Amino acid sequence: MPSNTAKKSPNSRTATREVRRQQLIESTIDSISKRGFSGTTLATVTKGAKLSHGIINFYFKSKEVLYEETLGYLAQEHYDLWLSGMKNAGPEPEKQLAAILEADFNPAICSKKKLAVWFAFWGQAKYRPNYLILHHAYDDHRNAELRRVCAELIEDGGYNHIDPDSIARRIEAVVDGLWLNLLLYPNVQHRMQARNDCFTYLSEVFSKHFPHISANNNRAQK
Repeated sequence: MPSNTAKKSPNSRTATREVRRQQLIESTIDSISKRGFSGTTLATVTKGAKLSHGIINFYFKSKEVLYEETLGYLAQEHYDLWLSGMKNAGPEPEKQLAAILEADFNPAICSKKKLAVWFAFWGQAKYRPNYLILHHAYDDHRNAELRRVCAELIEDGGYNHIDPDSIARRIEAVVDGLWLNLLLYPNVQHRMQARNDCFTYLSEVFSKHFPHISANNNRAQK
């Protein structure tokens, strides 16, 4: 008769390890969003994760490694969302661009907590260039795809006065600005309003392609 106290398999131990690591990363996100970098310690992280203080060193070599993996988690989450959306959008460049930007305002990404953490990391980037290196490892692909779809829209719509690189940079600036407004003025600016403002900008730039997408999405949100 099998014993109920049989040892866990290696796969089970691996699964437990990943669960603990994820608990610590999510607790780091929560702590930074509430306390910033200066107020976040290994104690606040382990307490938030409801784990013993010493256990964190078993999963992360240092606090800095924990921070890097937390940023990597946020970057990967955003990357997976916009990339899957773009791939599922079909061949039309306007739908691909819409899908990329919808990811920026998805509630899984565009929450008060996560925006606070994103801006906290960006604020530290001047002093910790490894954060920028990690961020660019994910973001460079997105920038390339933005330039590509903008170039395809320009060619398809005959927007000969528009430069794709310039428009891609402006789109990124619009999104970053809207994210900042959401963080600074949560009682004035709301997520779907920010999303609609972004699509309004696209309809002004690519007027032949975006009115119907923007209008349909706006109706869907009502």
